[in-house]
Amino acid sequence: MRSTRPKNAKYRVAVIGCGSHGTRLARAFDLNPLTEVVAGVNRGQDGLDLFCKRFNARGYNDYREMLKKERFDIALLGLPVNVNAEVVVACAEYGVKGIFSEKPIALSLAEADAAVEACAKRGIPWGAGDMFRNDPEIWTAKRLVDSGDIGEIESINVYGAGGNQMSGQGCRQMSELLLFAGDGPVDWVLGETGGDPADRELGRVDEWSDNDQDIVWGIVRFKNGITAHVHKNVGSKSGTEVIGSKGVLYIGQGRVGNVWHVDGKDLKFTGSLFPYPDTADVALGTNYDSEGWEIQRTRLVNSVNALVDAVDTGAPVLCSGETLRQSLELVIAMRESHRRGIVKVNMPLEDRSLKVIPSARRHVGRRISESNEAFMKHIKPHKREVVGSK
Repeated sequence: MRSTRPKNAKYRVAVIGCGSHGTRLARAFDLNPLTEVVAGVNRGQDGLDLFCKRFNARGYNDYREMLKKERFDIALLGLPVNVNAEVVVACAEYGVKGIFSEKPIALSLAEADAAVEACAKRGIPWGAGDMFRNDPEIWTAKRLVDSGDIGEIESINVYGAGGNQMSGQGCRQMSELLLFAGDGPVDWVLGETGGDPADRELGRVDEWSDNDQDIVWGIVRFKNGITAHVHKNVGSKSGTEVIGSKGVLYIGQGRVGNVWHVDGKDLKFTGSLFPYPDTADVALGTNYDSEGWEIQRTRLVNSVNALVDAVDTGAPVLCSGETLRQSLELVIAMRESHRRGIVKVNMPLEDRSLKVIPSARRHVGRRISESNEAFMKHIKPHKREVVGSK
């Protein structure tokens, strides 16, 4: 049953894609005092029935039917990549006040372009991804860098970007790279792919494969003069490092941000920016709140709250569809560099039909790529029955 907490929601939320991540995101919206989940869309009936029971929501098997029958303000898309951009466009044309969807945002650059344009021309905030870029602390770090605290930015290092899912997990660090480089235009990209596919059963893939794969290394040159280096997975370091003329900022994947300043000829540690335990470090499905819901990741809740704030106050979207379009283009450009003989690739890319195919679970969804049983197995632990509840 839905929580009996008093709530006077200002915005109605429709969830399109009620799988594992869609359910977690819906719970994050349910926790926000300004939003209420009112409808869910899912092709699989078992998953839809469970979702509607948990949120006391109306259910649909086709998002087009839901758009005709429901009145809602925010569209939450927990969809596989093969349909995400199409549904973003449809929701924008419907006239929503805000859209939240997951990463990556599209298969091809053309699809990403269409979705970004559909939202931009209507002024619709589009928050894209359960991303660290939505953490308030990373913006504290950004303000520190912009203030000149570590001097003029000389280069940026990205360590362990995405493993073998550059368009999926990798776009998280690409978005942070863009943030500290000022979100400015990219001049050129150089890179090499590793041939290690996101779907292990594919075995090795060649440089002409469209399958998401490991980027061994890459260089990104921004028009503002900043150069960034993307490194393959590194066991001892994983995160984003901003190197300035007077110091260094390092933000690890564990969300601990440290700063060193130049002291003579050496770097001296001068403090931690935001050391805090993120619930992402807690094993999901083992810690529950008083209502029986799995405790949510900090970054997930921050991501949802950032989109709601943008809808409600007009605040800038912290991690937007535009940001993730740029992130996707960086990944595709590094692969194009490899295909062309590891040469500079000028940006933006002219061929917008270029695409990256992520792992099957991201591409078509777990219910299709695995089974309905696997789908249900992953969504059931998100909430358990509380003893004594009615």
